[in-house]
Amino acid sequence: MEPAVGIAWRRLTFSEGLRYWKGQLDGVSAHELPTDRSRPHQTSSGVAARAFDVPRNVSSRLAALSGKHDVSWLDLTVAAIQVVLARYKGQDDVVVAVPAPGRTHPVLVRSRAADSTSFLDFLLHVRATAKEAQAHSEIPFDHLVEELGLGAALARVAAGCELAAASPATDVTARLIRHNAGLTGVVEYRRDLFDAGAVERLAGHFARVLEVVADNAAVPLGRIDILTGSERHQVLEAWNDTDRGVARLSFPALFEAQVARTPDAPAVLSETGALSYAELEARANRLAHLLIGHGAAPERIVALALPRSVEIVVAQLAVVKAGAAYLPVDPAYPEERISFMLADAQPVLVLTLGDLVHELGCLDGTPVLVVDHPATAAALAGMPCRAPTDADRRSPLTLAHPAYVIYTSGSTGRPKGVVVSHAGLASFSAAEVDRFAVAPEDRILQFSSPSFDASVLELCMSLPAGAALVVPPPGPLLGDALAEVLAQQEVTHALIPPVALATVPDGVAETGLPRFRGVIVGGEACTAELVARWAPGRRMINAYGPTESTVVSTWSRPLTPGGTPPIGRPIWNTRVYVLDGALRPVPVGIAGELYVGGGGLARGYLHRPGLTAERFVANPFGAPGSRMYRTGDVVRWTAEGELQFVGRADDQVKIRGFRVEPGEIESRLRQHAGVGDAVVMARRDKRGHRRLVAYVVPSPGSPVPSTAALRELLAQTLPAYMVPSAFVTLDALPLSPNG
Repeated sequence: MEPAVGIAWRRLTFSEGLRYWKGQLDGVSAHELPTDRSRPHQTSSGVAARAFDVPRNVSSRLAALSGKHDVSWLDLTVAAIQVVLARYKGQDDVVVAVPAPGRTHPVLVRSRAADSTSFLDFLLHVRATAKEAQAHSEIPFDHLVEELGLGAALARVAAGCELAAASPATDVTARLIRHNAGLTGVVEYRRDLFDAGAVERLAGHFARVLEVVADNAAVPLGRIDILTGSERHQVLEAWNDTDRGVARLSFPALFEAQVARTPDAPAVLSETGALSYAELEARANRLAHLLIGHGAAPERIVALALPRSVEIVVAQLAVVKAGAAYLPVDPAYPEERISFMLADAQPVLVLTLGDLVHELGCLDGTPVLVVDHPATAAALAGMPCRAPTDADRRSPLTLAHPAYVIYTSGSTGRPKGVVVSHAGLASFSAAEVDRFAVAPEDRILQFSSPSFDASVLELCMSLPAGAALVVPPPGPLLGDALAEVLAQQEVTHALIPPVALATVPDGVAETGLPRFRGVIVGGEACTAELVARWAPGRRMINAYGPTESTVVSTWSRPLTPGGTPPIGRPIWNTRVYVLDGALRPVPVGIAGELYVGGGGLARGYLHRPGLTAERFVANPFGAPGSRMYRTGDVVRWTAEGELQFVGRADDQVKIRGFRVEPGEIESRLRQHAGVGDAVVMARRDKRGHRRLVAYVVPSPGSPVPSTAALRELLAQTLPAYMVPSAFVTLDALPLSPNG
């Protein structure tokens, strides 16, 4: 058979072969294993191998399978490794390189590893495809790269017996070796790119596939669990061991318990003075009783069209004491957005200030209470200062009732209201007080816009712990103004988005804030440079979480300089899962979509049952009836059990047929000392072709990096198709009011 195949090769013309490969590789997306180190300019010759013995009963069944269906060990190797790579890639379209008999260059074998296909059918397809590819191996591979414009990444994927692992074009190879004692699997890899642990896992997944298909060759590919039992336990259980016993209390109960402990301690500090816990309690109680009279009740909403202020703190407490949910409405929002929110939420009342009510024309038709109006003051004076109970409320308050509603942007352009109950607030408060080391004498900055759920973090970090909430003067908190507030108000803890923290002068960060010991970053990616500036001598935490899961889902350990910070592990009583498109756990080091479960999950989206059902899905790893939230964020587990943020699942674009994650390019750009922040987007040129464009913000005090320097940086670690076509320098990234 082999000589005949060899003759067939020689009969093919160059153009015929080229036509074959054009059809075979049309739209192919090369898959490279995630490396543990950046790809160096010079290829190292250092190669290591991880070998594993295939159990004799498995190897004998594989031999029987091979003989019965006339498939070679190379075919079996290719099929098994493609199953593994399909899971790593998160797609069923997989291409690998295999040796071509009599050739010094490999050929590419492209297969579709669909979940519904049985392994046996897939194996037979691989055999046929490999034979066809080898019959068209006349064209050297480097010619294909040049003629078809294929990325060099395609030259770096390889799986197959006898392929030279030390070749500069090879990252990883896999093979099966038969011998008298049975069967041995071997995975060879470049030591300058991969750690032994990563290859150990890959070898284990290779072995796992062989074990499963030896037992049942008809198994659908989607039913093959490539994880070992210990790996599955690690990612589903061990790294989700977050159960903590926390008293299940509503937020009013948490606050009232602290009032009883420290009635005379300062609760809120502002330019107008201080409010003690007892004073804040009395003001909130009076307003709560007044709100009950205006219709506030469990399952009802009260809108707060108030700026960052003492008044909004009083109002937030009053609304939840009345049993209702508060809806923060930033007065600076466009009128059209405010109108939509109020029409959608249908609040029983809107609270605002006298100098704002005339600017909010969109409040027409909605009952309004002006909290600083003399008539309101007179009404409040007649209200009791004791805390409302269920006897005062229109119906009893339970933990399942909403505490607040926060609107977030929607992919369709229509904002959606996230309804968060009291159920997870006590656990979240206790967890952050513990993680951020908050003490009763501390001072927490009210930095966030009330319309951003980070404001809930500030409330839960301060008031239930006996600390003081610092209300800053009106206006942007950036640069010198932020530094002045932190220093003059002796702030000890604050959550500050990286883009704002980066504006504080270096000298202030190093020596000007002796009391500022707890810095929390969140809302966007934090750079290594920012950690180097702010972490020394402080407890710096990187927090991550969607609004749909009570503010924070994961957070890092205290950060230390060096490397891009992870988003850490799940917080107390929260579970996280990194899953593929079929809701299967992905291996350590492999990117997948992040799902969040636990007691902090929101109830869903206000008046959007369809969207709620789409994003809050049944949790196959939890108790019956439990849910998990699909975040849309792409992450990966590290070997240490920390989550690394990769990008957004819906940000993926295709450039010249290749899938691209802009987040990966942005992360690489931020590694340049002169880059403070970066955003990469796909834009269409005049011809309608999609091109990557990088928008770069220089680091404070640094010269603008040249396009050539940025291209060189990216070329060191990324294939050519991931290097943006254009670089645009901006003074700052355009930001929403939430930062």
